[in-house]
Amino acid sequence: MARAATIKDVARRAGVSITTVSNVLNGRIGSMSERTLARVQRVMEELNYRPNALARGLVTQQTGTIGVVIAEIETPLFLHALNTIEPIARGAGYNVLMSNARKASEEQEVVRVLLEKRVDGFIFLSVSEIIEDDYIPELQRLDLPAVLVNRANRYPALDQIDWDDRGGVVEAVDYLVELGHRKIAHLCGPQRRRSGAQRLAGYRAALQQHGIAYREEYLCSGDYTGDPDVWQRSTRALLELSERPTAIIASDDIVAAVAIKTIQQAGLRVPQDISVIGNDDQPFCTYLNPALTTVRLPVLQAGRQAVEVVLGRIAGERNGPQHITLPCSLVVRESCAVPNA
Repeated sequence: MARAATIKDVARRAGVSITTVSNVLNGRIGSMSERTLARVQRVMEELNYRPNALARGLVTQQTGTIGVVIAEIETPLFLHALNTIEPIARGAGYNVLMSNARKASEEQEVVRVLLEKRVDGFIFLSVSEIIEDDYIPELQRLDLPAVLVNRANRYPALDQIDWDDRGGVVEAVDYLVELGHRKIAHLCGPQRRRSGAQRLAGYRAALQQHGIAYREEYLCSGDYTGDPDVWQRSTRALLELSERPTAIIASDDIVAAVAIKTIQQAGLRVPQDISVIGNDDQPFCTYLNPALTTVRLPVLQAGRQAVEVVLGRIAGERNGPQHITLPCSLVVRESCAVPNA
C-alpha cells in the first residue's frame, strides 16, 4: 500500500512552507494570494492529501466543520450559495453541515443540534423576515463565529452580510424610465420581510426622483410566500385599470413569471404591451418567453464572503464585526421595451 502523503509532501511539491499549507488547512487565507491558495489546493488533490482530523482536533479543539443554516430550501436561490461556500471550506480543510430551518423554532433546534456536533462556526442564509431569535447572540457568548446573511434582525456585534434590495429596484425604475415608461406598477412583497419593505421604499423613492406621482392603484400584492392565484388576481387588477400600467416590477422572479403568463392569457404581449421586471435572477429566467429582465441578488458573492469571514474568525481574527452591503444589479434580457403608447 502506498504511503499516505504528508503535509511536508504537499509543501515540497507546491513550493511553499509547511506553515503556508497549515494556514490553508486552518482557514488563515486572508493575506494569501489566490494563486498560492489555488496551487496548494491543487497539490492536495493531486497527492490525495487528507489531514488527520482527529489529531488536529485534539490540538486545536476544533472539529473541522461549519454549520450552514438555510431558511428557504424550496427555491434554488440560497442553495447556489453552497456552490461557493463548500469548495472554499473544503479547500481550507473544513466540512459543511447544511440544515434547513423555515421557522424560528426549527432554527433554534438546528442550532442546538449543531452545537452538540461542536461545529466551529455558523453561516445563516436568511429570508430577511423578523423572527424571535434570542439564541443568535448566545453564539457570541460561546465565542463561536456566526455570519448572518440577509438577516432582518440587527446584531451590531456579529458579522452581517446584506444586499441592497432598495438600490436594485431603484435601478429597475431608472431603466424603465429611460425606456420611456411613466406608468410603472409594483407587485410588492410582504412587508414583514425587510426585502419587501426595502423594495417598496426603492420603488417610491425612484418614482419621486423622476417626478412621477405615486399611484396607490399601481401597488398590488405579489407576496412571494402566497398562493399563485393571489399573484394572478393582482396582475389582472392592474390590467383592468382604465389607465393600465405599461410596466410592472414584480417582487420576485416567480411572481414575474406568473404576471407574464397572466398578461399573455389576457391577449396582451410582453414586452410590446407591458414590460415586466423580476427580482432574484433565478436560473429559469433565461427559459421564460420572453427571457426575464430581473434584479440579480448577489447570493454567490455573499456566500463567498460569508465563508471567508467565518474561516478568518475560526483562525483567530479579532478585528471588529464586519457589516457588508452588496449591490444588486439589473440583468437586462427580453421582457422590457419602449412603451407602446
